[in-house]
Amino acid sequence: MWNRIKSGWSLACGQPFAVFVLFAYHLIWGVMLYKLVQSVLVPLLHRYPSELSREAVQLFWIEGQFRLMKTDVLDPLLWWALALLLLRLLLHPLLNAGVYYSLHHTGMNAGYRFVEGIRKLSLPFLGYYILQLALMAAPLSWLAPYLWEHVSKQASYPELGKALLPALAVYVLYVFLIQLFFMHLQIGRTDERSLLSTVLFVLRHLPAIVAAAVIVAALTAAVTAAVMTASFIWAGFLALAGIQAYRLAQMFFKLWSIGTQYALWTEKA
Repeated sequence: MWNRIKSGWSLACGQPFAVFVLFAYHLIWGVMLYKLVQSVLVPLLHRYPSELSREAVQLFWIEGQFRLMKTDVLDPLLWWALALLLLRLLLHPLLNAGVYYSLHHTGMNAGYRFVEGIRKLSLPFLGYYILQLALMAAPLSWLAPYLWEHVSKQASYPELGKALLPALAVYVLYVFLIQLFFMHLQIGRTDERSLLSTVLFVLRHLPAIVAAAVIVAALTAAVTAAVMTASFIWAGFLALAGIQAYRLAQMFFKLWSIGTQYALWTEKA
């Protein structure tokens, strides 16, 4: 198992171009979301009453509720949010196509193989991504009413958490397995294997697949916890610089996770 994890680490180390592309994508995406939220919140904060009397604050919230319910002030924001959602729906599988193709064709030039992966695998990866989202969202039609029923029935937060924890844990496990399954579907498609052979591979080696994913996720979580703890202890410029550097490390960990599964695939397939 550790040999596969080490192989995944080596594969990730050989993908600096993909790591920086993913980092730039998430950075730009974060800036766009920040600007969108800022464009809404800053004008509202300017209108917040300077004299924090109870009547002034109540009038502020009543006015805000009236503008939301009776005017079209939210329409541009909703259209922008929908446009960003569709853009992410399109870009995410394209970047995955470049990443998986890069892992499979390490002998090519880094930038060329990434772009070639987008050109060759974008359509099937887009189909996989839409199907994955649909399967992940399907249980919510049952889970949402179940959560709402318990929210209205439980009297305290500890009781609510105790009642909801089993259902949420099952859903998290379901999403985790779906993500692993589609990760191997994309690996198999990149390796030009049939859908049936990929599904059979996942069923045969599911314990090893889950074990490798859990170990990498645990190591990633440990590093994340260490960085967050350090940022609280040594608050200031160094903490801010460390958090920003960790954003780049997060992309490397994502490549490491995929690379570990790819190493398992090449060993067992």
